[in-house]
Amino acid sequence: MERTVPILSSNEADEKQAMLAAIIATSDDAIISKTLEGMITSWNPAAERIFGYTEKEAVGQHISLIIPQERIDEEAHIIGNISKGNKVDHFETVRLGKGGNYIPISVTVSPIMDRTGRIIGASKIARDISEQQASIEEKARLYEQLKELNDKKDEFIGLASHELRTPLTSINGYLQILAQRLTDEKDQQFLHKARQQVLRLSSLVNDLLDVSKIGAGKLQFSVDNFNIRQVVDEAVDLISHANHNYKITVHSDVSELLISGDAHRIEQVIINLLTNAIRYSPGSLCAEVHLSHMAGEVKVGIRDHGIGIPADKLTEIFSRFYRVDNSLSTVSGLGIGLYLSHEIITRHQGNIWAESESGKGSTFWFTLPC
Repeated sequence: MERTVPILSSNEADEKQAMLAAIIATSDDAIISKTLEGMITSWNPAAERIFGYTEKEAVGQHISLIIPQERIDEEAHIIGNISKGNKVDHFETVRLGKGGNYIPISVTVSPIMDRTGRIIGASKIARDISEQQASIEEKARLYEQLKELNDKKDEFIGLASHELRTPLTSINGYLQILAQRLTDEKDQQFLHKARQQVLRLSSLVNDLLDVSKIGAGKLQFSVDNFNIRQVVDEAVDLISHANHNYKITVHSDVSELLISGDAHRIEQVIINLLTNAIRYSPGSLCAEVHLSHMAGEVKVGIRDHGIGIPADKLTEIFSRFYRVDNSLSTVSGLGIGLYLSHEIITRHQGNIWAESESGKGSTFWFTLPC
């Protein structure tokens, strides 16, 4: 069906023509018209600025004047769509400038119709997207640089951790020998404190090594069936033994529950959470561990009575090397324990989260499938 165009009065037509001419002349985008055979029929000032050809040089030439040879097939595709009355919208491509330079553009092409609605040509609006492309390329370059630096950092952490483990093992061995030889009670107390610090440093080195393995995709898991209650009890015993004045109470009606996973890694999570409960609870000497079994999963919670975490920080605490800004200045740590815990629980197809209020303590929960 042919479409008809409303007939305007002479004055209306002149006003419309003047308005269109002003828009075309002042546009920041190149506005070009061409016949269906590809011959350029109009060329606005922006087209001259972008492509370098004057109106006199361009009008009458074939549109291939600005099309790279390797992209000449795009013109046939565009004209094919225009001939069917279809609009080509925001097509990103590359065109040639007068000096042979490549210009990235976003082009929109619409059919031009005569008064009877017959398609007689095409109107092309081309936007120079050089700056956007340069910005994207710069971001990609910076991302690659950041990735390379991050890979080097993880490599350094891995190497440093490996190198630190050997002397720490030796120091711990010598301290064990001294413990067998020293009889003075005061000396034994100093020796016990020294061994505690060595164990603490060893744990930190192991955590750093795990972080580097996560970055390299090499964190290993040994999957087997294990009793989650036994793992909880052993972790509580270990932390209680190292903190004699601290009372940890286990609340659970679960005596035995087998789940599948890496028992050592799950124990590592519980120890990390209990260690944090003690570290961030100055003035408090107790914590609770909750273990329950619900439909299809086991739920573990570690509650402390410490300084708490602001609500706006709860979504960030599991990020690598993140530490809450208002945490006590005397509390040490690199902010990797919760990151490791999150990775371990996530890879066990579980969930981990925290509930807290500043000044009223925190409860860290995690669930694992049964």
